[in-house]
Amino acid sequence: MYDDRTIWRHLDGELPEAEARALDAAAARDPALGRRMAELSEVAAAVRGGVPKPPPDFAARVVARALLGPVAPVLQLDEARRFLRRVVIAAAVLAAFGLAYLAVEVLPKVLETPVWAESLLGK
Repeated sequence: MYDDRTIWRHLDGELPEAEARALDAAAARDPALGRRMAELSEVAAAVRGGVPKPPPDFAARVVARALLGPVAPVLQLDEARRFLRRVVIAAAVLAAFGLAYLAVEVLPKVLETPVWAESLLGK
């Protein structure tokens, strides 16, 4: 049985001619060896294809992004604005209810007792 290292040497053209022919013949007779050679051949083809070239402006975009520092995505900023708007509305509603309570409950009681009478009553 041939190991992966020998198959790699064959795929890279590093095996002597006689040994390469023997490996090819063994792969023709042994389906498992043939499958393994096909698998490693696909890997070798992918590796030989190399790393794809990045777009021309890739380096400039990376540098610009690094100089900007961490930036919150626009979606998160929109969500934060919506939340803040809701908080402001809730605070305004609470303030309105507070003023209404003062106008309806507290103010009439304060106005019904004159200030000069408080001093006479000892309050």
